[in-house]
Amino acid sequence: MNKFLLILSLCFTASVMANEPLDAGKAWLNIIDKANYTKSWQEADPLFKEQLAKQKWDEALKGVRTPLGKVNSREVLTHKEYDSLPNMPKGDYIVIQYKTSFSNKKEAVETVTLSKSSGQWRAVGYFIQ
Repeated sequence: MNKFLLILSLCFTASVMANEPLDAGKAWLNIIDKANYTKSWQEADPLFKEQLAKQKWDEALKGVRTPLGKVNSREVLTHKEYDSLPNMPKGDYIVIQYKTSFSNKKEAVETVTLSKSSGQWRAVGYFIQ
């Protein structure tokens, strides 16, 4: 019986850990959805903040994200883990692609790249197609 509980516990822990970056990506996108662009910059990984000033991030999202309007739906298309990415230090990364429908763009793909360099899954990249 104890071995069975241990196996269940390990499976549950692995499942929770696998969802952690997906939850972090969704939470970060929810901040952007509320047009709280400054907070999304503050919640991003230090690597992200080193590469992009808060004002530039705010201007970019106002120019690209705001015109898309409200999110109607968002679902994970793919997610893949990496131990390195171009022009980034070695580390733990995950790239998540979402199929998103906005009020002013019915079909879009959002790509969020997360890093665990700070000990938590935090955004280091965002792209909308």
